[in-house]
Amino acid sequence: MEIFTIFPSWLLTTALVFFMFFTFLYTLISNRSSITAPKLPPNPPKLPIIGNLHKLIGKPRHQALWQLSKEYGPVMLFYIGSKPYLIISSPAMAKQVLKTHDHIFCSRPLSKGVKRLTYNYLDIAFSPPSDHRREMRKILVSEFLGPKRARLFNHLLVSEIETMVRSIGSHPPNVAVNLNKLFLATVKGVVCKVAFGNNYRQQPIKGPSWEVLVDEALEMLGGGLGDSFPWAGRFIDYVSGWNDKLETCFTNLDAYIESIIDDHKNQIAEVTDDEKDFVHALLELSSEDNTSGHRLTKEDVKALIMDVLTGGVDTTLVTLVWAMSEIARSVRVKQKLQTEIRNHTRRTPKVDVLDIAKMTYLKMVVKETLRLHAPAPLLIPHECMSHCQIGGYDVIPGTSALINAWGIGRDPSTWGENAADFYPERFEKFEVDFEMVPFGGGRRSCPAKNMAPATVEFVIANLLYWFDWEVPDGVKSEDLNMQEEGILVLHKKVPLRLVPAKYNWDD
Repeated sequence: MEIFTIFPSWLLTTALVFFMFFTFLYTLISNRSSITAPKLPPNPPKLPIIGNLHKLIGKPRHQALWQLSKEYGPVMLFYIGSKPYLIISSPAMAKQVLKTHDHIFCSRPLSKGVKRLTYNYLDIAFSPPSDHRREMRKILVSEFLGPKRARLFNHLLVSEIETMVRSIGSHPPNVAVNLNKLFLATVKGVVCKVAFGNNYRQQPIKGPSWEVLVDEALEMLGGGLGDSFPWAGRFIDYVSGWNDKLETCFTNLDAYIESIIDDHKNQIAEVTDDEKDFVHALLELSSEDNTSGHRLTKEDVKALIMDVLTGGVDTTLVTLVWAMSEIARSVRVKQKLQTEIRNHTRRTPKVDVLDIAKMTYLKMVVKETLRLHAPAPLLIPHECMSHCQIGGYDVIPGTSALINAWGIGRDPSTWGENAADFYPERFEKFEVDFEMVPFGGGRRSCPAKNMAPATVEFVIANLLYWFDWEVPDGVKSEDLNMQEEGILVLHKKVPLRLVPAKYNWDD
């Protein structure tokens, strides 16, 4: 009993508890050490708090990541703040993400900007996988991109191109034309008329212009600092005004979409079946009489309209600008392409949609444009939902995969020493799988991956059929400015201006 006199019972109890705790802790550590640590992909040395963010300073993201991949390999781990990204820079690794493990990488990372602008992830492009998203994609494909709208789309495309050709033809001779503006008017006219009808509101009633509205939305969809820096980033987003800018952007976008819906509600009783557009179809699917089995809410309708506004125009527009820029830079390509177009249309006074199917070189030119100038250079991030391996490396759930479509399309190991050159003839014998991924792949691929190239082909064919084009101001063709800018969508920094000369068919 003396021991209890020297050491009170409470002290013995405390000692026993500590002994048991440290025994448990030792056992836990020993067990953990016996488990093989995950084999993570190589990554550049990171700094506290910011991770690898300093590696992107002063460089476009896709170019900086492509340079790093040459040092660290085609599967690289990269941290922005506390957020891990898996950087994919080869066709084989892209195939593993977009095909082999597509079911694991079919989610999207959460983002405050995306959540707000998509009405709490109700859209198609940015929402996580769900039965709701699958239904929404089916509706977009059947009601906007499917056979129901194909005839209308082709009719409007022909009409808008005729308007564009007349505009160019009435331009003063030897004066450069801003093709960015012409392409925007043409693509916007087609997409918005198919989606919203011939009487769509070309500009919002209040707030910024349509063009500024869409540009701001794309910027906000790119996310804020709070997405990668949960504490400090959210504070910076608040004090810097980013949160206010997001709210203003949403308010303006929502008001424009609301006006489109109101216009259609007021006229829905008067339009015939042939006159009904995409929004009419969505409103019918949201009515009590809907028999499809999936009734849309008003927010569902708005989210689908938002997808059309942010994804239906800009990517086709930038591809047209890059295509004409590359054609203008290469006299050889321009002459060869122009010969093909004019030879296939010599019997008719205009380019017919059916003629395009015979123009093999035109298709190669558009493919080469998409290879060098993927509209979204890093695609939209794919988020890993469960543990898997890519290239023999472990990928932890919650890691976002960035597919460097820009870099994959320029990889010399795939495309040869002339990978950086615009050389359409490479597609005469090259069968593409994942060697170029401008539209992504798998279940998150772009729904318009067939329609967009066809639109570009038809516009380019008409421009080169009716006009000869030269670079202005005595600049050599090969010296045309090709600087890039943009994050989510890659634009040509300097607007494309070319001098047209109407082709004389009597010669």
